[in-house]
Formats: sequence, C-alpha cells, structure tokens
Amino acid sequence: MFDLFDLLLLRRGTPADDRTLRFRRIDGSGTAKVIYFLPWHTRFVVARQAGFTPLDFLACYEMPLAIVSSVPELCVQAMQGLVADAESLLQDRAIRGQDAVIVGLSVGTYPATYLANRIGARLCSVASADRADLAIWESPATRMVKHRAIQKGLQLSDYSMALDGTHPVQNLKAIARNSIFVIGQRDPFIPVCRNAGLLQAIETQVRSAHVIKLDGGHFKTLRASGQYQREMLGLTFA
Repeated sequence: MFDLFDLLLLRRGTPADDRTLRFRRIDGSGTAKVIYFLPWHTRFVVARQAGFTPLDFLACYEMPLAIVSSVPELCVQAMQGLVADAESLLQDRAIRGQDAVIVGLSVGTYPATYLANRIGARLCSVASADRADLAIWESPATRMVKHRAIQKGLQLSDYSMALDGTHPVQNLKAIARNSIFVIGQRDPFIPVCRNAGLLQAIETQVRSAHVIKLDGGHFKTLRASGQYQREMLGLTFA
C-alpha cells in the first residue's frame, strides 16, 4: 500500500541519466563527526526541509545518478567514489572511525554501510535493503532502471556478480556497537524479503545493534528516523 508521500516519490520519475559518477558534497560544521548519505536523486535542501537530516554534520552527500544504474559496474564505482571521498575527509580532520557516525538514508545506506564497516564507525541505517542487486531488481522505485538493463541484455546475475562483496549484509561485521537500523514495516520500496534478509543478517552478525521497526512507509520512515538519529548521539546499549 502506497501512502500519499510515497506515491509522490514514485511519480517523480527515474533520472534519464544513470551513468554519471559525479556527486555533490555539502560541507557542514568542521567540528561535527556525522556524515550523511542521502536518498537517490534527493537534494540536500529537500532532505533538510523534510526532516531527514536533523543533525549537525561534517559532510552530507547527494548521490551520484549512477548509484542506481543500468550498468551494474557503475553502481559499484559510484558507491566507492563516495566512500573514498568521505574516508579521506575523516582522515584529513583526524576523526577516528570509532568516533564517527555514518547515517545512510534509503539508497544512501549502500555507501554508508560499506564505509561504517571499513572504518568501524557507528551506523544509522534507515530504510535499507539487504542486497543492492536484489533491491534494484525487485523494488518498484527502480523498475525503469531494471527495464533499461534488460534492454541491454543484462540479467540479475550480472548485477549479482558485479556487486558481490558490497551488499549491506556483507558489510556488517565490523560496524561499531550501538549502531541503529530503522525499518519501515509498510515500506513499498523495500520488498518484504529484503527487509527479512537484513534482519536475519543483523541478528547473526551485529547483535549489539538496535533495530527500530516503524509502522510506516518509505517517506515516513525517513522522516521519523530523525528522532533516533538525535538520540543515537547519546545512546549506549548494553
């Protein structure tokens, strides 16, 4: 069931360009230790006004269009470009991985999870799928990208091969304790099996993480996560 806001998100369409690796980084407070990765084709000003990004941040990344691409190798290159830039920024500011908070929103959970696992940071993952390949192939939000890929003669197996090793469920073991996963139980953009796969991986790999299940769709989950982002900065779980 789509609510009004999710219908509006779906109807905004799919970018015609899905090959561009260029991204936009918005620099925030030089003393902050939070890094945001925004949803797919979502501008910072929109995310801020919607309440997705309430925290003071060091950097906030607008996704490159190729983060969801009909060329699977470009999905990986786009993600790795974001991660390399964010990791370099943290190193330049002498911020240790264990002191950083990485917030991923929707598609932004793809680079966020990968980065948090690389550096041992706390992760706030909001509206994530377990696997990027299956999310692209199954989500109604990426239906047009899948159609373009099929027209090029590509199959799910091509995505699975190209993205292997980068999926969120493959990058959980080294994230810091007290990480948070916010999941919308009525999210039409994250197939039920993708939520189930993520929950199973959290249970087996990061039992210290806190899972928050919300009775909401995609937009409402992203917006409601602001409360848990604020609390996260002072939370300590047993």
